[in-house]
Amino acid sequence: MIIDKIKDLLTTKVISRRSFLKSSATSIALLGLTGCANEEEEITTVEVITEEPILKEEAPAETITPREKGIISRQACPRNCYDTCSILSEVKDGRIINISGDQNNPITAGGLCAKMNHYLSWVYHADRLLYPMKRVGEKGEGKFEQITWDEALDTIVAKTKENIASYGPETVLKYYFSGNLGLVQNQGMMHAFFNKLGASELNRTICMSTGAAAIPYTYGADKGLDPEEFANTKLYVSWGINEASTNVHSVKFIKQCKENGGKVVVVNPIRTGISTFADMFIQINPGTDAAFTLGVINYLIENNRQDQSFIDAYTIGFEELKATASEYPLEKTSEITGVPIEQIVEFAKLYGETKPSIIRIGFGMQRNSNGGSMVRAITLLPAVVGTVGAGPNSGYVYINGGPASSTSLKGVELLENPNIRSINMNELGKALLGQLETTKKLPVTTLMVFNSNPMAITQNGKLVREGLSREDLFTVVIDIFRTDTADYADILLPASTFFEYEDLNQDYLGYYIRHNSPAIEPLGECMSNTDIFNSLAKRMGYTDSIFDTTMTAAVKACLAGVASQGITYDKLKEAGWMKLKKDVSFMDKKFNTPSGKIEFYSEKLKEAGHHPVAEYVPTAESKDGSSDLFKKYPFTLVSPATKNLIHSQMYNVHQIRDLMGDPVVFIHTDDAIEKGITDGDVLNVTNDRGTIQIIAKLTSTITKKGTLLTFNAPWPKLVNGGKNINELTSDRLSDMSGGSTFHTNLVEISK
Repeated sequence: MIIDKIKDLLTTKVISRRSFLKSSATSIALLGLTGCANEEEEITTVEVITEEPILKEEAPAETITPREKGIISRQACPRNCYDTCSILSEVKDGRIINISGDQNNPITAGGLCAKMNHYLSWVYHADRLLYPMKRVGEKGEGKFEQITWDEALDTIVAKTKENIASYGPETVLKYYFSGNLGLVQNQGMMHAFFNKLGASELNRTICMSTGAAAIPYTYGADKGLDPEEFANTKLYVSWGINEASTNVHSVKFIKQCKENGGKVVVVNPIRTGISTFADMFIQINPGTDAAFTLGVINYLIENNRQDQSFIDAYTIGFEELKATASEYPLEKTSEITGVPIEQIVEFAKLYGETKPSIIRIGFGMQRNSNGGSMVRAITLLPAVVGTVGAGPNSGYVYINGGPASSTSLKGVELLENPNIRSINMNELGKALLGQLETTKKLPVTTLMVFNSNPMAITQNGKLVREGLSREDLFTVVIDIFRTDTADYADILLPASTFFEYEDLNQDYLGYYIRHNSPAIEPLGECMSNTDIFNSLAKRMGYTDSIFDTTMTAAVKACLAGVASQGITYDKLKEAGWMKLKKDVSFMDKKFNTPSGKIEFYSEKLKEAGHHPVAEYVPTAESKDGSSDLFKKYPFTLVSPATKNLIHSQMYNVHQIRDLMGDPVVFIHTDDAIEKGITDGDVLNVTNDRGTIQIIAKLTSTITKKGTLLTFNAPWPKLVNGGKNINELTSDRLSDMSGGSTFHTNLVEISK
């Protein structure tokens, strides 16, 4: 029977010890937060227990029978990751039997990360959601019964029409983010559906919008660098990013920089993976990067180490910069940042003297209440030393973009109200509870969630949970698994994986565009986002031709922007990936600022309510920014990404959870001694937003005294107490573009 066949497919593949060690040894040693080889306290040994290994260790080579090979299919990893790896999947009898990275692609180079080595366990997981379901228990209880697609779609349409008739179309809200970043399945016809509907827009500023808003004040636009050029620079500065966790394939290029005689510097509150081989590790106090930058600039100018000819030709506002930087002498800079004076001077000399150089500005740092101010300050440094536009291996990089676009798929022309309500995704809990000005009189009545798991990844989890628990809120969740968010759904729809449909991906650091072919047919009754929303549109009575667009036609539409580069659908599909042409950023020395030059002094920045040059603004929750709150909650808690997860994705794959172990919070040994805490103690971590329980992990190097570290974002229902770190994180908005403030977070701890 077909049911038995599907059940047979859904058996979580368990890798052998040999396969695990081969694919993961490098990642265990290097990726993520690591200690030096001689510090035993920082190194965790993981024993891997397997069932039915692919290849037993003791089997003589001559007894091994070569397996019959399958057909190779090409995919592109659509996760929220800089790498966007090209994947080769081997398919036999309708089942994927092996996946690997495309070794011909310079980024992927034949390997996948520690997470995606377990894609087979994810696709064929025993808990795959295969059929439409409707809720039969209380919200959050997770009790469902199977229904048909007809019943599911009819229920969604009927309830949506009912809520629109009673409250208006803007009370419908889509919530989505980066569960899949494919241009078609993330940015395609589903948005045409919501535009036709007249639903509220979601302001998706949770990730990197703060830094992206800051950079144009300096340069007029954000133009990046090819990461493959990291290998060819003389100085690579990793600032506020943990490449070994979030951009693992760039590490080889950074190591090549060192092998070629270059230097590597890490600026970060936490000791990251590449700090193990960096020439200098600057462990800065969280949220003080602007003060550090201005202190470095002041030293450069005082010692005449700036590139004055570049400054005179291509910048404005140097005198204002000089005056502002003079407010940050070495002693003050050291006091604010916690960086010794000697190290500030050492870095300033190295950066001033070494060309070409690259500053890599990370996303993590800008997830603070003062994130924009910090990024703005850092962008001034390359202009001070004249590295901007000096070559392909010189300047700064934040994020890159490609010319492929899904704009034509969004049906913008279908939107009748040009002033549609927008709700910031960082404030989801407040929005659902009517605590925003925009939702007090016009509530959210219908919530449709896809490509995301907000109950795990959204700040101020208590409010989100309360909002999702509203009985009068009609919630639809489209997912591959029954996540914490799915447990609150009224209708739960089974989503296909990217191995089961066609899509298009482009890197947001490298310069590649990648085609995604379906390797297998969708399991069970799973459907892609595109097919689901096109079906809903037709049930709503929409007859616009956009809702008949096939996925192949959608991919071709997205490729219109790269046609001038000779990239066609047929060529790309056959090759799997093609590299985009990239001019050297700012080589023409033209800047789209009001002055046409790099602006050390920005009137636009002043008009927006910020210091026109740059300044150190303490984070809203810190010793300097909120002294009374600091007395109550004296620890800064940061929650960056781990090498083992993409936010909440993959946490239900048992190999990943076995590798990670139970969630821990890293606490400096000195703080632990003062608190009477020993390694392995269960701690209460508390602030005004909530309390979680988590295991203490003592360290003398990963964090500084006063800073705690834990990783985001385990599924709450799979961890102790049913709450993850986002129970504590703030839904306050950042200083620019309404970004997230995950790391502006004071807490207290106790056993």
